[in-house]
Amino acid sequence: MSYSKNIKKELCSLNGKIKNCCGYSFLYGILFCANIDEEIITKKELNHDVGALFLELCQQLSVKSSYNFSYDKNKITVSAKFLRYFNYQSIKNNVFKCSRCREYFFRGLFLSIGAITDPEKSYRLELIFNSEAQANEIQSALNLLGINPLITKRSNKTILYFRRSEAIEDFFANIGATSLAFDIMNSKINKELINNANRVTNCDSANINKALKASDKYISVINHLIETDNIHRLSVHLREMAMKRIEYKELSFLELGKQFAPPISKSGVYHRLEKILEFYEELKEKKIL
Repeated sequence: MSYSKNIKKELCSLNGKIKNCCGYSFLYGILFCANIDEEIITKKELNHDVGALFLELCQQLSVKSSYNFSYDKNKITVSAKFLRYFNYQSIKNNVFKCSRCREYFFRGLFLSIGAITDPEKSYRLELIFNSEAQANEIQSALNLLGINPLITKRSNKTILYFRRSEAIEDFFANIGATSLAFDIMNSKINKELINNANRVTNCDSANINKALKASDKYISVINHLIETDNIHRLSVHLREMAMKRIEYKELSFLELGKQFAPPISKSGVYHRLEKILEFYEELKEKKIL
């Protein structure tokens, strides 16, 4: 099952008994983009969970006793009498009787024409319209809620979409799906934690490589002094530094300085290693090496 279908399944499970006005608004959202053919309104391409919810709402609202409707596989048909309560070509503000009606309308709309990608992969929520006019109307309605979807064309469809996690969180919060909004937040937090951990790991690796590269020239010189039995010519402090550098090849100058008692500063380590290089060059000039 796709992530989008899982989300719709979860949204369908959120609904207990709701007020009649909210129920009608819910149905209004599900059927908002339906096709009207003479006196029959038809909505296709609803998944099983949404279709089952539609029937449940109709039963709860006693629509069955007043209007003829049927649910057959992925197709819902409702008689034209159902249109008397709604105008499916545009949003009727007087349909929304209470503060939560609009929330249920947009939830129904998402269940009917919405799609969302897995936030573990990318952030994108879409509302897919056959009618550009309806897309523009819904965009304006969402703008009034402080939600600002982008709009684009795909084939003969008009798409309202969100590509930022915060916008998707706001949309879900406004359709009463706060748990889904928190899931998106948690997904983003986990992704950021993983990315930060990877950055730290990469940074640590880069620092180690940098330290190793910086130490290569000193280690090469010190090894040459050891092999030619000239290491004893160094002073006690420089000889100790030479041995520490060989022992702790991967450490930075700062960390290497902490291996001494008392500790030596970063500049102190650098100064002593440079003294070893100078001594090495002097031996080479004197042709001792």
